[in-house]
Amino acid sequence: MATTEGIISLPDMSGDGRVRVFRRPLADVEEFAGMEVDAYGIFTDRYLIVLDTLLCPEDMAVVMGEVQDALAGRQLLVVNSHADWDHSWGNAYFTTQHAAPILAHEHCRTRLESVEAKTELVDYQHRYPVFQNVVLVPPTLTFSSTMTIHGGDLTIALFSAPGHTTDHIAAWIPELRLLLAFDAVEQPIPIIDTRAGVQPMFTTLERFLALEPQRVLCSHGKTTSIALVKENLAYLRTIERRSRSLLERHRPTHTELEHASMLINYPFAEVIAGFSEPIDHTFYGWAHDNNVRCVLEWLMS
Repeated sequence: MATTEGIISLPDMSGDGRVRVFRRPLADVEEFAGMEVDAYGIFTDRYLIVLDTLLCPEDMAVVMGEVQDALAGRQLLVVNSHADWDHSWGNAYFTTQHAAPILAHEHCRTRLESVEAKTELVDYQHRYPVFQNVVLVPPTLTFSSTMTIHGGDLTIALFSAPGHTTDHIAAWIPELRLLLAFDAVEQPIPIIDTRAGVQPMFTTLERFLALEPQRVLCSHGKTTSIALVKENLAYLRTIERRSRSLLERHRPTHTELEHASMLINYPFAEVIAGFSEPIDHTFYGWAHDNNVRCVLEWLMS
């Protein structure tokens, strides 16, 4: 394990030297201090593929410094798993140094060009120095369902995997039976964006299991186990089951939904019972309540 300017290189985590993990601590973003996000580098015969660009162009300068020697004889490609700030705000690096096409779902482009994204960036720039050089750069090549990169020795199948967000994708490398799930799978729990993401999230997780991967890498979780996909799905099914039970007796008001997990008698303490890793209880407690609220709103709609 090597560390360069705060970014940790984990070359062995994937089980194959052609897929490297780059872990970036979020210590300089106050509400996420203690958490981390992973990006990836895939080295094929034809391409060097960077999957996710982390928080800022400076992050990508570090990552590209780590992989510089592998560029010889390979074309550089960049992939955004989705438009969230910890996955795509380093895109601007690839418009100047090491210019490269950026691949993503078509909704990722829409999100990065939105007023909401620009407003969020201004807010973050006012609060945190790490974002001062961020410029929102949308993907240059987009797709709606699937896109396949034929790398010679490895195939990287990109496919829509919504639920966490509408633009979320995943990457499947069949030769390695390796799934890059990004934010669709998370430890201790997955995070659904809105009620519209509930059914897509169920579908996404079931699709992951149907692939029968040998390893699963997620952006937040420090694990490679397929068991986490099963646990995430079981967690959401528990929310669904308890929510249906509640709705047989009572239809909650908007005000009651502010404490959704209490309504279905599924406290966060029960969710993480037996979990041994350190957890940001504030963030994931909020995420759990939001997941329950989304499921209830989905069922009531």
